[in-house]
Amino acid sequence: MTSGTTNNHATHWINGEWVDKGTKKETMNPSTGDVLGTYVEGGKAEMEQAIQVAKETFKNTDWKTNRELRYQVLTEMADAFEARQDELATMIATENGKLLGEAQFEVSFVKPNIRFSAGKIYSEYGRSAEWSAGKYSILIKEAVGVAGISTPWNSPAALLIRSLAPALAAGCTAVLKMPGQTALTNALIAEIIASVESLPKGVVNIVIGEREALQTLVEHPDVPTISFTGSTSTGRALMKEGADELKLLGLELGGKTPHIVFQDTDIDACLPVVEKSLTVFTGQFCMTGSRILVHKDIAD
Repeated sequence: MTSGTTNNHATHWINGEWVDKGTKKETMNPSTGDVLGTYVEGGKAEMEQAIQVAKETFKNTDWKTNRELRYQVLTEMADAFEARQDELATMIATENGKLLGEAQFEVSFVKPNIRFSAGKIYSEYGRSAEWSAGKYSILIKEAVGVAGISTPWNSPAALLIRSLAPALAAGCTAVLKMPGQTALTNALIAEIIASVESLPKGVVNIVIGEREALQTLVEHPDVPTISFTGSTSTGRALMKEGADELKLLGLELGGKTPHIVFQDTDIDACLPVVEKSLTVFTGQFCMTGSRILVHKDIAD
């Protein structure tokens, strides 16, 4: 198999190979209810396989120390995403349900985010201090190991790259847990990443899965850091599950985003802004307005 979306069937991508294992499910077009294709939902076995590969790649290759290689990979990756940005935006709009213009807006963040992380590869340094005559304290930054990344379906490209690119720039290998709701989008992203010729096998591994796959990723002792975007309740659970291993967690969770309408507000100018903020990305957006606080003197 040479593609993650052969015959509209999405698979995992582990150690540079397409892995067609797991429970077969369907992915839908939310605008029409039509079946777009199928995918395999991975669980504990697939996630453990991906983690083992990422661990061995981190341990046994020079990925973590080879800045030149990491810069080359991220530069090629940015070019690869740019070359297929229209295709990716169309797939997101079809499978995710957001408007095409909104999908194009999301995809527009991918290339610059990758290039920004590539630039950081040569701008991050350690530091030293002479704490006593002839005695120095030296701080050197090193990659922690396997980075576990779990992204949601509402912005499957931008939110993935926001976590993946800096992890790769730092020298980590990565295991991605991606959602079944955007399985074909995930597989297209995997195809784009797989097309990066300088990327060593095993540096990036992608598993399509849900709760079991995520729990395995978070609890695994060989994954010291987790980046998660999702609900507050799941974030709390992840903190508890990762406590025994003292996981380094980066959490972007749901919250309240109120609109405040003051007494001197231009109502005609305000209402279109409020309406747009409530409906953008079909309401599935971390900054979507959740409530409106209106000054009592103009409340109706």
